[in-house]
Amino acid sequence: MKSKTILRLNEQFNESPILFGGPVTSSEIDQAEKHIGVKFPLDYREFIELYGGAIVGSLPIIGLRQAEVMGDDTVVSVTDTFRVDKWYPTTEWAVISVDLGGNPIGLNSKGEVWLSDHDFGEIIMIAPTFEDFLIQLLDGSSTGG
Repeated sequence: MKSKTILRLNEQFNESPILFGGPVTSSEIDQAEKHIGVKFPLDYREFIELYGGAIVGSLPIIGLRQAEVMGDDTVVSVTDTFRVDKWYPTTEWAVISVDLGGNPIGLNSKGEVWLSDHDFGEIIMIAPTFEDFLIQLLDGSSTGG
């Protein structure tokens, strides 16, 4: 991630430390990738290495550690849940968030961020990269859908 993005995230988390979970090791991330079967893009890897998981803007960013306000879910458990429930195309994604309507937001193998909208039966690209998605959330210009 760009230093400007990390600075903005650090400012948010310094103001409200309960919004992020804490650092994660590379080996934990490797195990999660292997379980899910999706290679995480570098910007998402860096995010979960630094923050674990967090609330950014209006949405949770699910990783491998949870902020106090997030519950116990991880990217592995949430991805598994949506796959068991047969949400298309979560078999090709790591589910990294859920929008306010309960729709999964996922990263594909290209690092693009997508939303599976069950109300309209559409798959919508939210951002070309995970970092772009974070910036949208920090700017308040995305709620996922």
